[in-house]
Amino acid sequence: MIDYHVHTHHSIDAEGTVREYCKQAIKTGLKEICFTNHCELDPFRNDSLIRFTDHKQPLTREALLRLQDEIFREREFFRRSSLKVRFGLEIGYYDGIEPYLKKLLEDINFDFLLGSIHCLDHICIDSSKESSEYFIKHSASELLHNYFLAIEKLINSQLFDSIGHLDVYKKYGFGFYKEEINTVPEEIIRKIFRMMKEKKIAFEINTAGLRRINQFYPSPSIMEYAQEQGLELITVGSDAHRVEDLGKGIKQSFEYAKSFGFDAVYGFEKRKATKIKI
Repeated sequence: MIDYHVHTHHSIDAEGTVREYCKQAIKTGLKEICFTNHCELDPFRNDSLIRFTDHKQPLTREALLRLQDEIFREREFFRRSSLKVRFGLEIGYYDGIEPYLKKLLEDINFDFLLGSIHCLDHICIDSSKESSEYFIKHSASELLHNYFLAIEKLINSQLFDSIGHLDVYKKYGFGFYKEEINTVPEEIIRKIFRMMKEKKIAFEINTAGLRRINQFYPSPSIMEYAQEQGLELITVGSDAHRVEDLGKGIKQSFEYAKSFGFDAVYGFEKRKATKIKI
């Protein structure tokens, strides 16, 4: 079992040290864990931060190198336990991030980069505090159009190994728009998956939805389109922000993937995909 979406206390909305997560991974039977702390770089927002101990600081190249050193030390410490520790990042994509991101990440030894859309018009639609600010101004169809247009740009950047929580907009969108939020036009989602297959980018089965809305990200209907379009690359992650949530729903995510005809999920080492049979 693997978990490829994990936030430590270095993410300003999470808690728990790298070592605490590694110990929990062994306790719960995980064989591989990838740390994917937040990397938010939007200059119009104030969340481009990383935390060490209790001190928040700007998310700079030097800070990422410090994070790399810490994770690599723990990788060596837990090697004797046969736990594979991977170094990743969850990057909040926005249009125009590419040149800054390439410079920021140059020569850092990542295993895995997860790209996610958290914000539209610089408003976090994945936030209970902010999402309604965006929803009030847009219809459900406008939200879906704008969100998947951002996903297209994320894919075309070719900077990422996988796309996180593909329909995260339903987290708070369902309460606002009701069933209308689930009506993604077929031509849009088919186009997205064709692009992902062509660019060889994975999509994530994210189990956090089970803890919040009793549903995986992505929904069954989106999973059907992924299978229909012939996608193979899938990553799985708990999106844990607390140690106790590590690995939650991962076993079910394997079963979920299998129920749609997928026979494997994928891990990554030095940005290269490794097949893990279900």
